[in-house]
Amino acid sequence: MSPSDPIAVIDVGSNSVRLLVARPLGETAFEVIDEARYHARLGEGQADGFLVPAGIERGLRALVIMSQLARSHAPSRIIAVGTEALRRAPNADDFLHLAFQRTGLRVRVLSGFEEAHAGYLGVINSTTLRDGYLLDLGGGSAELMEIRDRALAAVQSVPLGAIYARERYLPSDPPAQREIRALRKAVRRSFIPGSAPPVLFATGGAVRNLARIVRIRRRYPIGRLHGLEISRRELRTIARELAGVPADARRRIPGVSASRTDILHAAAIVIDEAMDLLGAGTLTVAGQGLREGLAWQAIRPHAPVLPDVRGASIAGLARANGVDILATEPTVVAAAAIFEATAPLHRLARADLDLLTNAARLAGIGMHIDYYNRDRHAEYLVHSGDLHGFTHREVILLAALVRWADAGTPDLSPYRTIVTADDAKRTAVLAAILGIARAIRRRSPSPITGVEAVLREGALVLQLHASGPIDAELFEIESRRRRLESSLRVRLLVDVRP
Repeated sequence: MSPSDPIAVIDVGSNSVRLLVARPLGETAFEVIDEARYHARLGEGQADGFLVPAGIERGLRALVIMSQLARSHAPSRIIAVGTEALRRAPNADDFLHLAFQRTGLRVRVLSGFEEAHAGYLGVINSTTLRDGYLLDLGGGSAELMEIRDRALAAVQSVPLGAIYARERYLPSDPPAQREIRALRKAVRRSFIPGSAPPVLFATGGAVRNLARIVRIRRRYPIGRLHGLEISRRELRTIARELAGVPADARRRIPGVSASRTDILHAAAIVIDEAMDLLGAGTLTVAGQGLREGLAWQAIRPHAPVLPDVRGASIAGLARANGVDILATEPTVVAAAAIFEATAPLHRLARADLDLLTNAARLAGIGMHIDYYNRDRHAEYLVHSGDLHGFTHREVILLAALVRWADAGTPDLSPYRTIVTADDAKRTAVLAAILGIARAIRRRSPSPITGVEAVLREGALVLQLHASGPIDAELFEIESRRRRLESSLRVRLLVDVRP
């Protein structure tokens, strides 16, 4: 397979058949170029284990659609997998045979561990989860994984997905209290907590739907679901509300997906009880899972776990938007030198230096959309791009830095519910430093061969080693001088050395 050829992944789940088409961006990142979902309900009515004819026909129709979409991208390979519905069905071979006849695809039925491992890869390569638990809740099964030092330490896979939990334990609409108690007891019987700290990440369509409800209720100022933290109190309130009304009323609750009105309450109860069992006060939503994990297995077959999620994500976002990440390093070096020299003045932490250097790598990503509005486009791309390993607060600060890198004062007022009281000053200082660093590296290739920054007698002295005239760079520095001097309360002097 060519390194840049697309890879298509089709997940034949108990609730949905889903497609992901990903184009590798080297070995540490990929971009999604197509995605689709069909609510086939393959596992509906599977009380005795057998797939019912209506579910089989819906699943086959969904698979035909997904295979046509996948092949339209001429992928190097199509990976088609089945999960719990096919795992437990005595007549699964009938479905697999018909699927091959209609689509030419050989669907591989994953074991519970294989499904969990792929979901783990999708999450571990898109978050900072190091020690804790991961809950992957699908339509048929639920996998609880214990994570130790970013490695998959233990897996428990049980048939407590949203469809099966509702059909087996919550037959009434709305469910009776004894039914809800029975489902909660089943969760406690099925999952045995390990020794990991009570940190919980969760993935799956139902998890994302619950996150949309939370986002609406909070009037959350950004649209990202990945990385959203949901408190135990919020989740329990939503679970009670969803279970307390029939499906018709549930459908009218803002944020509830029309395709999940009859099963979302079951998913919420399972998640709520799992949080209680593990002692987790919050749940962090992971936007990636099984399909992305299968893509990582294809792209990095020998070492599918990324060594540096944040670095890989920054490089991938830059590359996807036409920025040569290596060409930004001189700006990164200049920004870091100024930050270190002025540490006694701003007293910011190493985490702030990390924000600054990552902003230096991303500051040019809006250029290819519209040069004249490049700063606004850069801000939007950071907010909406596939940026992983960063908290929502960090995403907001990064976006502010790339937006205000060259001029102006960052405005964080739309995000006051997420940022801290010190972040306005923090971003003003970092943006001013980044602006000077970008002025120093105004041209590429640059005649400036070295940058040193020192505090001397109440002034910040920039020593610029140049191999030729740098009138353009000095002009840019002069135009940005006042912002730096104001934010750091220091005089800026420039010393040009041949």
